[in-house]
Amino acid sequence: MSMSFKPSMIALLCGIGVVAVAGTVLVKNGYISWQQPKAAETQPETPLVAPAVKTFTQPQLDQLVAPIALYPDPVLAQILMASTYPSNVVQAVQWSRDNPKAQGDSAVKLVANQPWDPSVKSLVALPQLLALMGENPEWVQNLGDAFLAQPDDVMNTVQKLRQAAQKNGSLTSNAQQKVIVQPAKNTVSGHSASKSTTVVESQPQTIIIQPTNPQVVYVPSYNPNVVYGTWATPAYPPVYLPPPPGEVFTNSLVSGIGFGIGVATTYALFSSLDWGDDHHDDHHHDDDHHHDDHHDD
Repeated sequence: MSMSFKPSMIALLCGIGVVAVAGTVLVKNGYISWQQPKAAETQPETPLVAPAVKTFTQPQLDQLVAPIALYPDPVLAQILMASTYPSNVVQAVQWSRDNPKAQGDSAVKLVANQPWDPSVKSLVALPQLLALMGENPEWVQNLGDAFLAQPDDVMNTVQKLRQAAQKNGSLTSNAQQKVIVQPAKNTVSGHSASKSTTVVESQPQTIIIQPTNPQVVYVPSYNPNVVYGTWATPAYPPVYLPPPPGEVFTNSLVSGIGFGIGVATTYALFSSLDWGDDHHDDHHHDDDHHHDDHHDD
């Protein structure tokens, strides 16, 4: 009896050793979850269900992007990145309120040691803009969700709205900004089934907005209900970020767009947008760039 028991014990111990070694190898190779031995047929393993990703319809994207689509590209880039860290934005808004005279590069230096994402730190250079974002945290959260889940859709919506504003006569070059229109490009998409001719499709034009003076940034103020013409989806009216009370404009609201006092900055706005790249979000969507729900407790 004792001899028939020992081989079974040896087999069991060997089995345990194999599982332990396999588990160690999996962990050393960077697997996130521990690989369990196959469960018995009477106890089927429950599959892991990935959390649902929040997505937005085109009318919803129009609604979210409308208040910032006409911002200069360097400012727009910072807003989109910062919106993916909404709790950082809340903290930066409070800091800006506590330091009302801080702006430009000097303000960015003052927050260098704050545990915020660099995109959020850069926004303290523009306290008027931070104040607007602080007035509507739900919009900031939704904008960040949209940019994380549908970056290409967000950037295409920016171009769609810029073209609408240009057609409406609202988007033009002036002392504060340069509006650059890159013409439509023809791209080869395939060949005809019956002939050897090449099928060519025309891509829409690209509108770029840059500060006239790279070292001075003007944040525009405009009413989306005016600058884009007739809004196509009244059920989803555009978000409107009204200027802070008492803000002084350097010019009148010509064509629905006005500009506040320019802020001198040489390095605070470190990002821009590469409209020539189909992957607009490459500068942003690294593996470690995501919502900060677990960054700020």
